[in-house]
Amino acid sequence: MISDEPPQNPHEDQPESALPQVDPRIQARRVGVRSRRRIRAWISIGAIAVSAAGAFGVTQSPLMDVDDVEVIGAPRTGADRVLEAAGIEVGSPLLGLDLSGPRRSIAALPWVDEVRSSRTWGGNVTFDVTERKAVAQIPVDGGWALADGQGRVLEVTPTPWDLPVVLFGPVPRPGGWLRYSALPLLDASEALMPLQGHGIESISLVSGQVVVDLPGGGEAYWGGGDDPRGKAIALATMLAEMVDADCLEELEKIDLSVPEFPSLTPKDACS
Repeated sequence: MISDEPPQNPHEDQPESALPQVDPRIQARRVGVRSRRRIRAWISIGAIAVSAAGAFGVTQSPLMDVDDVEVIGAPRTGADRVLEAAGIEVGSPLLGLDLSGPRRSIAALPWVDEVRSSRTWGGNVTFDVTERKAVAQIPVDGGWALADGQGRVLEVTPTPWDLPVVLFGPVPRPGGWLRYSALPLLDASEALMPLQGHGIESISLVSGQVVVDLPGGGEAYWGGGDDPRGKAIALATMLAEMVDADCLEELEKIDLSVPEFPSLTPKDACS
C-alpha cells in the first residue's frame, strides 16, 4: 500500500545533541590550515610583484645603460664616422636596444663591407667593421675615384694611388655603384695590381673588349674573364722579355685570350 505521508528526515525529531559533532581542535586546525594557505598565496603574489618591479627598475637604472660604444676596424672610414652612423648614445637603455638599424647605417658608408655587432651586460656595445679593398682608380674631375672589385665607389682622392688606372664613366658619388659593364675592367685591374708601375698605362673597354694600354702605344687584349691571374702572369713575363730585348717601344699587340699560349705581334723594328 502506498502512503501519502511525506518521507521522514532521519534526523527529524532528534535532539540537536544527537547530530555528529566536529572536535573543536580539528575545526581549529582546519581553519588554521586555510589561513596559512591564504597567507602563503598572498606572500607569493607579493614576492612576484616585488621581483617584477625590481627587474623593471634594474632595466631602467644606470646598471643596464650603454656605458661605451667601441669600433673595431674601419681605418679608412674612421671610428668617429662609424659612431655617428650608429647613432647610439651613452646612457641609452641596454635591454631592448635594436642593433640592426645601426648596422644598416654603418654598412651604407662607402668603405664598409661587413658589420658585426655585440653587446655585454656590462654596458659595452661593439661594432666590428670589415672594409672593402680598392682595386682600381678612375680619373674624374677633381681627382681619382677609387673602386673595389664589385664596382662600389669608395672615395675620391686628389692624388693618385698605386693602383691600375681604369678608364670608365660615368662615375657616381662615393657609396654608389659603377655600371655592370665595368666589372670585367675591375677584374683585370685587380689581377694586374702587382704590375702597377711596371708597364701598365691604363685599362679600358674597346668594342666591348678589355684592353690594357702599354707604354709606347702597344696594347694587350685580355680576352674573356677566365683565369685573370694567369693572364696577368703571362703579360708580366712577356713585358719583362720585351724590356730585356730593348724593344718594348716596338710592341704592337699581345693577345692574352689563352694565357698558356699568349701571342705577340711586334712592329717591324722588333720582329
